Amino acid sequence: MSAITLTKEEKDTIRTKLMDYCEDQFSLSLEQFDADFFTDFVIETLGVAIYNAGVEEAIRTHQQYSERIQEEMDLKKIL
Repeated sequence: MSAITLTKEEKDTIRTKLMDYCEDQFSLSLEQFDADFFTDFVIETLGVAIYNAGVEEAIRTHQQYSERIQEEMDLKKIL
């Protein structure tokens, strides 16, 4: 699997949210440099698991739709 890549805007948004969360929950002020490293760590550590969960959900959804289509096709068969 290739590395997870985000746009600058997406990464900036995540960094800002992490900074706000650390401040609100832990009274921990992160400077932008530290927050960038923290953001990279979170993406590298959690990104694969989140990505894989999304893929698994897409597979389940696709299977459910395929089953419904098959059921509809079976009902249309002439016996």
